[in-house]
Amino acid sequence: MLRALVLSLLLTASVTATAAVRFAEWTPETIGAVMARATAADSYIMVVITQPDWCPGCIQLDNELLRNPQAAGIAALTADWQVLEILGYDEPDASFLAAQGLGFLGTPTTLLLRPAPGDQRLGDARQVAAIVGYPDDYEDRLRQAAAGYDGIMAAQAAVREQNDVAALETLAQAYLAAGQADPARRVFQSLLLRDELSPEQRLEISLRAILQPTQRIENDHARVLRELAEWAGQYPAGTGRQDYMYAKAWALLATGQQAAAQAYIGEVYGGSMDADTVAQYLYLAFREPTGTLLVPAEARARAAVEEFPEQAARFHSAHGRLLRRMGRLAEAEQAFASAVAAAGPEHPSLGTYRGQLEFVRRELAAAGS
Repeated sequence: MLRALVLSLLLTASVTATAAVRFAEWTPETIGAVMARATAADSYIMVVITQPDWCPGCIQLDNELLRNPQAAGIAALTADWQVLEILGYDEPDASFLAAQGLGFLGTPTTLLLRPAPGDQRLGDARQVAAIVGYPDDYEDRLRQAAAGYDGIMAAQAAVREQNDVAALETLAQAYLAAGQADPARRVFQSLLLRDELSPEQRLEISLRAILQPTQRIENDHARVLRELAEWAGQYPAGTGRQDYMYAKAWALLATGQQAAAQAYIGEVYGGSMDADTVAQYLYLAFREPTGTLLVPAEARARAAVEEFPEQAARFHSAHGRLLRRMGRLAEAEQAFASAVAAAGPEHPSLGTYRGQLEFVRRELAAAGS
C-alpha cells in the first residue's frame, strides 16, 4: 500500500513532463515476466533501490536525473532496459528484495543486472554493477558497466600491481557492490593482516567486515549479533561508536528481541545531549519497522529543535519524518516547512528539505486535505 502511494505521488508530480527514465510496471507476481523480457532482448535490468519520499540522495537522483525530462543521456542509455524502482525500507518491497536475494548498502543503490535463461530471481542474474548513492559520475558508471567494464577485475589488477591497503579496500568494495559477501569478507581479513594498519584503522575495518557483508548484504542479523559480541570483546573501547550502537540496536530489533532492544536503546541513546547521537536515534526510530520507538522519538525530536538551535533545520526535518510515519501529515508539513525556513539558501540539505515538504504536500492533496 505504501509503495503504491509513494510511486503514485511521484507520478503525479511529473504529469506535465516525461521522465528521463521509463520505469517498468511490476509486482512480485509479474517479476518473472520482466526478467523474461530482459533475457529475450539480451538486455539489462536496472534496479533502483530508493526512498524518494525522504532520502536525500534519492530525492537528488530523482530530480536531477531519473525524472528529469532534460536528462537525454540516461534516457537513451536505458531505453531498452527494464528499469525497476523498489523501496528499500518500506514493506512489501523490503521483503520482496530479501526474497529476490538482493542486498544493498543503503539508499539509493542502483543495481545493473544481466539475467540469463533459467534465472528465477533477480538475485540469480549476474550483477554487473552497483552504484551506492548518487555520485557525480553516476551516468558514466552505468555506461561503463553496460559496455563491459568489470569493477572486480579492475580492482584485482590494482591489488596485483600495488598490493597496498587502498587497493585492497577498493577490491572489498567492488565485491560488496557485486553483492558477493564472502569474497568481501576474505579481503577484509587480508586487510587486517597488514602490519601498516594503525590500531584505529584495524578497529574500523574489523567492524566494517561485519556491518557491510553480514548486515547490509546478507541481512543475517542473528549472525551480526554474534559477530558484534566477539568484536566488542576484542575492542571494548569501540562499543561507544555510533555505527556499532546503531548496528546492534537494529539487529536486536530485526531479530524480534524487543525487550533487549528497548533496554539497549535506552542505555546508549537515552539522555544523550550529543546532536549526532540524538539524530541517529531519531533515524533509527523512523526506520524501525515495528513503530515501537515512534512516540518517544517524536517527543525527543521536538525537544532537539530547542536544544540544538544551530541545527534546527536538521531536527525539524527529523521531526517531520517521524510525524509523517505516524500519519500526522499536517504536522509533518509544518515541520518540513520549518526545516526549509531554518535552512539558509546555501544549506547543503535545503534541496532535501524542500523535497520532503513537496512530497508531504502531495500526500495531503491526495488525502483531500
